[in-house]
Amino acid sequence: MKKIIDLDRINFRINLGFSRLIAMFAFFFLCFAPSDIFSKGLEVCKEKCNFTSIQTAIESANPGDTIRIGKGIYREGMISISKPLILEGSAGAVLDGLKEKHVLDIRSNKVEIRGLSIIGGGVSDTSEYAGIHAEKVKYCAIENNVFEDNAYAIYLAEVEDCNIRGNTSSGNAVNEVSGGNGIHLWSSKGIQIERNELKKHRDGIYLEFSSNLKIEENFSHDNIRYGMHFMFSSDNDFRGNRFESNSAGVAVMYSKNILIENNRFENNWGDSSYGLLLKEISESILTKNSFVHNTVAVFADGCNRNYFTHNDLKDNGWGVRILGNSESNQFVKNEFKENVFDISTNTKHSTNSFKENYWDSYDGYDLDLDKFGDIPHKPVHFFGYWVVVYPFLMVLYNSPIVNFLQAIEKAFPIVTPIDLEDPKPMMRGHV
Repeated sequence: MKKIIDLDRINFRINLGFSRLIAMFAFFFLCFAPSDIFSKGLEVCKEKCNFTSIQTAIESANPGDTIRIGKGIYREGMISISKPLILEGSAGAVLDGLKEKHVLDIRSNKVEIRGLSIIGGGVSDTSEYAGIHAEKVKYCAIENNVFEDNAYAIYLAEVEDCNIRGNTSSGNAVNEVSGGNGIHLWSSKGIQIERNELKKHRDGIYLEFSSNLKIEENFSHDNIRYGMHFMFSSDNDFRGNRFESNSAGVAVMYSKNILIENNRFENNWGDSSYGLLLKEISESILTKNSFVHNTVAVFADGCNRNYFTHNDLKDNGWGVRILGNSESNQFVKNEFKENVFDISTNTKHSTNSFKENYWDSYDGYDLDLDKFGDIPHKPVHFFGYWVVVYPFLMVLYNSPIVNFLQAIEKAFPIVTPIDLEDPKPMMRGHV
């Protein structure tokens, strides 16, 4: 009998302990579980909804709630978000900022904006108003929105770990002073900018003091200054982007450790235009890019220790213009086709190296059949050198006197930089 009593007592204590454990777990779960587990949905629409105002719905929502916005034009001026929320638009949901300030101003972590048309941001000479503005926040997502008639479409300042994906923006820039940028980052890091289309802004994408960025598969075109422009922004990658018909292509300045891979720079024409401007760039890799129909495909000023490989430069005015203040850059296995000038420089002595590139202007031979030319190729020609030093000489291009001097140069190649040559040019381009 005593054994039975003891067993009952043991079972009772086990069951009591288990019940207490469950109660304790439930207490901690209710107190510390993420708020989005208990999130609810709020509906905003023009009629037959609990809310007809987006700002009122935001103020009524709990952190982590989803606010679904129905079809219609919501003319509310600036809408502020100061708690974690998801704003999700139906087809035809339009937010009109009434040209006042920002259309949406994000001041909280974990805010997501999706599927909205955002129009009518403010225009100011002293403030940078945007369709979506976020400052000092983390973990935001701005996806699949349409921006129209905003100076700045998306403006992030001191923001971390956010995604900007699948948006389209058509700006209202008429000049560089009053215009804003499509996507603008200042002092931000860990941002992914993917599959956006940006046009009619000052710069399609602008980055300053920002790092650890992934900029991929964007299409930036018909902007009045740069397709992309960044300064003082090291340790960034941009891949698979297309920059077309911008006034001055892309400018990358005062940065290092940049990966520029598989991008297309096309139809950037003008007196001082280029596909890609590199200013004070070092220790970066440029590979598998395509430069087609640009005044200057690549302009390098003060660039050091960069590696250019497997890039295609075709039908440009200048393939590469590299100034004498650029040193120890390597050009390996690139293709130069149908450019007016493949290479130009303003110095007769260079520490930059060219090796195993393909030059369609090479007229050497390959007697040992190793697929490389047996004599070096000198890509800088007489006229190409002097037109960099004295740009006004360009009016003489294709004149009889220049053609005569170029013919003399082939026989007596002593008037151009003798140390800038490709000692092992490829006989055929990449397959």
